[in-house]
Amino acid sequence: MRTRLSTGVLLAAVLLAVTACSSGTDDDAGGKPEGGGASPSAGAPGSKVPDISEGIPGEPAGAERAALLAALKAVDPALAADADKAVANARQQCATITGGGNAVAAAQSRFGSAGHRVTEEQAKAINAVLERTLCPS
Repeated sequence: MRTRLSTGVLLAAVLLAVTACSSGTDDDAGGKPEGGGASPSAGAPGSKVPDISEGIPGEPAGAERAALLAALKAVDPALAADADKAVANARQQCATITGGGNAVAAAQSRFGSAGHRVTEEQAKAINAVLERTLCPS
């Protein structure tokens, strides 16, 4: 119960942070976002407003879902204890992997919880699994 609650709170905080970051306001005085990505200013001609759904694959089903869950279980059975949550985490992690973010730290945060720590090695294995099974290339 406590793990589910903590994970739910963490997921809600991440969603709120993502929503706040993509609100469309430009509080940065003309600076570029970290990583040299597209400028988020919506009014500039030729600029691209980042889409938070970019890099998030569709919901896997059938054999693809089973393969993803089996691969996550091979890394650590706790990762796939809640199948729906594991798939949701995996889909979100794809956006980090394909978007060039710190995929190891994101996997540790996204798949870990107060009751279950994800090591750096496990995070790397999670990312390798997702690159093979779910994330678009």
